[in-house]
Amino acid sequence: MFTFFKIILMIFRILVTFCLLISFINTSAQEEEPQCVKIKNFSVEERNQDYPFNKARRVVFASFKENHRKLLKNKGRVYEKGEIISYVEGKIMQEYFDSLRVDFTRYNPDDFEEKVDLNDDQKNELTDLIFNFGTKKKNLTVGGAKCYMPRNAILFFNENDELFGFLEICFQCNGFRKSNKEIDLYDRCGEKLYLLKEQFAKAGIKYGIEKEF
Repeated sequence: MFTFFKIILMIFRILVTFCLLISFINTSAQEEEPQCVKIKNFSVEERNQDYPFNKARRVVFASFKENHRKLLKNKGRVYEKGEIISYVEGKIMQEYFDSLRVDFTRYNPDDFEEKVDLNDDQKNELTDLIFNFGTKKKNLTVGGAKCYMPRNAILFFNENDELFGFLEICFQCNGFRKSNKEIDLYDRCGEKLYLLKEQFAKAGIKYGIEKEF
């Protein structure tokens, strides 16, 4: 059993190393892509009239540390002695957010490592990046690593403090998933997720930003 665990751990380390290498290659390629620049000038009022910000009473930056017991199917499950539960890195968060997409009431704030409610200035900085920044270059293809190991998210809550939307983010792999097609980052110039990562860092989020494990 111990040998089997060592093999699983070794495979995990190889996968993480591979993804880090791909991410490094992607970052190097990113330097050659056009920088994100301000291409539009929507005002704060105009930006706040667009979905999901016209519905959101709270916007939250969050981090999610994977634990298989956070998944609905595993809650209350009784495990056999010596049973090993293994998931590919990033799959637990994806399954968790897939379940939220089906039923937002499954959201549990205790499942998240860190949560920061954005103040008005932070929210304005976020909407400015989303709606006003992009690139003038046409037919731009934004690179991303083949791996996808999300650790962060933007959560949107309505006036009743109910979750109604999210952006699930993998900063390491320069990728994201969204709860519905109406929530997006738009004009995905190469640097947009890097700039968003800086906003997470300034807000005080550490997991997935300063530390990966």
